[in-house]
Amino acid sequence: MSPPTAQAEPHSGATQDDLRFVVSEAQKVQEADVEAWAAYRFGRRSEREDYDETGQVVGREELDFVVTPDAGGFREELVRHNGLAPDPSEREHHLRAGSFERHYRTLVAGVGEEREEGGYSLGQLLHLSSYRFAGREPLNGVDCYRLDFSPDDVQPRMGGLAAKFTKAMAGSLWITVEGFHLAGAKAETVRPISIALLLSKVYSIKVRMDAGPVGEGVWLPERVEVITNARILIKSIRRRNLYTYSDFLHLAPPG
Repeated sequence: MSPPTAQAEPHSGATQDDLRFVVSEAQKVQEADVEAWAAYRFGRRSEREDYDETGQVVGREELDFVVTPDAGGFREELVRHNGLAPDPSEREHHLRAGSFERHYRTLVAGVGEEREEGGYSLGQLLHLSSYRFAGREPLNGVDCYRLDFSPDDVQPRMGGLAAKFTKAMAGSLWITVEGFHLAGAKAETVRPISIALLLSKVYSIKVRMDAGPVGEGVWLPERVEVITNARILIKSIRRRNLYTYSDFLHLAPPG
């Protein structure tokens, strides 16, 4: 069975067999790429901006980490906080928190309730029940298949909070023609989502991910952006989180 051709028309030129083939290959490749992440040391930057009701920035934080595989997990060393060297208590706090490791475990498991770095959604976007082929389209200079989805298509293969989000999301995935790597994804909610017995409501979330090759035939995320507008109890949250990954170094296995 061959993947869709360059002449395929958006939405109608590819058969269901074509789509199933591309999605199946992309699922397997993404799982292998995510698993391979555990062999890389890399830099991770977390940037957060909080906004008031008028859109003015009322809070900002930048955290820079060096993340190293360690004993079946990751050691996350904070090296800069808002451009300055962190104090020992900050370093220890983030070592214990293990934010990236929680995100990574969500990606590996394919399910999870955490929202750090979009893991609750990006980890699910290749496991929906239906997609529409939108043709071949370059992304960041790489030839890709573009697959679109919308809430009407989506019957997610998971439950809980992840299901609520994916049932309300529309977006696109870009799968590399060569290698079937997930090169990019974007998704946004098209209706509000009530959670926690209606005590909290997410009015909107927009997620964007771009990935690239890091060596050894592996593609990993380079940039993840999450824009959130929500209410948690009586507190309004308007926030932009940007996570960037760089300086990937493949580490040889011990011994």
